[in-house]
Formats: sequence, C-alpha cells, structure tokens
Amino acid sequence: MTQSEAAFSSQTVENSRAEPTPSPVAASSTDNSTSAGSQPTQTPAPDATAEPPENTEQNNETGGSDAATTAYGAVPFEYAAGTDKWWYIDSSDTAYWAVQENINAIRAEAGLSALTMDESLSEAASARCESFVAGGPFDHSGMTTRSEICAKGPLRSASEVCEAWKGSADHYANIVNPDFTTMGVSCWFCDTAEGQYTYWTVTFG
Repeated sequence: MTQSEAAFSSQTVENSRAEPTPSPVAASSTDNSTSAGSQPTQTPAPDATAEPPENTEQNNETGGSDAATTAYGAVPFEYAAGTDKWWYIDSSDTAYWAVQENINAIRAEAGLSALTMDESLSEAASARCESFVAGGPFDHSGMTTRSEICAKGPLRSASEVCEAWKGSADHYANIVNPDFTTMGVSCWFCDTAEGQYTYWTVTFG
C-alpha cells in the first residue's frame, strides 16, 4: 500500500461528507476506444480541506456468494487509521492480486481466458480513483483506457467489490468481454472518524 498526498481536515466542506453504508455503489460501465497515444489523466491530489466522498448513488444489484469469486483480499485500513489521509493499494497488497484472481475466476466460469495484469493499466486505474477522490465526476467521462469498471463503497475487500460487479449486468458484460486480454487494478481508501471509504477501478485492454 502507498500513502497518497491527499489529506483530510476537520473543516466541513458543503455536500462532501459521507456516511458509511453497506450498499456498494458502482458506476455504469462503458467500452470506449481511445487512441494508442492516450495517457492516464493526472488529477491533482485534493487539498487539506477534502472530506470523504459523498455516497449518493445506490446499486442494489449485488451478487451472492459464489465459488467463482473466493479470493478475499482485504483493504489494509489499518495503515490509514489515524492518518487522516487517502492511501492506495499497489502490487504489494493482497487486495490487488485478489481482484485479478476474482475477475479471472468469473471469466473462467464463462469459458474465457484469463487477463494478465498490466502496470500501465493499473496506473491509469489509480489515476481514475485519484480523480474521484479529488471531487471529479463519478462516471466514465474521464476514462483513458479501452474500458473500465468502477465502484465506491465502503467495499472493504476484493471479494466484496467483485461480487458487486458480477451482480451488475453492465459490469459483468465488461468482465466477460472476450476481446480483452489485460487489466489494471486500483483502490484508494481512507479511515476517518466518520467511517471507512473506498474507490475501486479496474481498467481493461
């Protein structure tokens, strides 16, 4: 895991405080082609007045337990506790690889080949999460890769977020797209007095 530059303060920002909710939230997925020279969008980190994201959208299409998605991959909230900062997972975290394992298990169930992890796609996924943390729109308007799926929580593990994506028709369609061969993963998370929060993105290539 890696600490970001984004910090929180006790100051109130209008319409920015979130309350924890057990319901996962996922942005609708799209499949847009970009030019080969497209670069991940780099968004400045939030300033010290940033607050946890407001969770206003609801998505109740969550999948139940299934043998195809078994890797748990807990988000390491213990590192964020008491820091008042956003952190993000990287390849040193089990959650990073558990997302790949779960995505590939879903694809295998559909008779499709596994996706390999691509570092540049993970960097693009991290940039997308960073843009959400910075207050950018929680949609696909800033997407820079071939396709992506996103979610915001709290979704405290790779298992939780992948089950949510599997239970959503649009997200599932992206996961089982036979044209994809690579993927990238990112999760940005924080642990504050108000609760735990996550943004997740998987990018496809």
